[in-house]
Amino acid sequence: MKWFVVRYIYQIITGEGEHSPQFDEQLRLTVAADCDEALAKAERQAEDFHRPFRNCNGEMVSWNFICVADLYEIESPTDGAEVASVLHEPEDVSSFLDHVNKHRTFLQQLLPFSTPSIKLF
Repeated sequence: MKWFVVRYIYQIITGEGEHSPQFDEQLRLTVAADCDEALAKAERQAEDFHRPFRNCNGEMVSWNFICVADLYEIESPTDGAEVASVLHEPEDVSSFLDHVNKHRTFLQQLLPFSTPSIKLF
């Protein structure tokens, strides 16, 4: 069996959909014998990942499956294996680093690191 990364695209619709368009891009792992099986499996599973629910305002929230946008074969995952990488070329480096540090602070508040002295930059 082989491992694949599948990129799914969904449109999120809340209530009657009278809001700014929202799209959710997800990377998920799947195991299959080959690319054809992986794609068929990914498309079969796409509708099962998100069940509609009512938000705190009582509005129905649903994910409308758009498509499987990409499918990549990868090596078998191991501890520390890279799943995705994004290259940033910010015009304002200071703002970018400030944004990253805000995310780090938020994460540390949720799950305090055992070594709080770790610095990202």
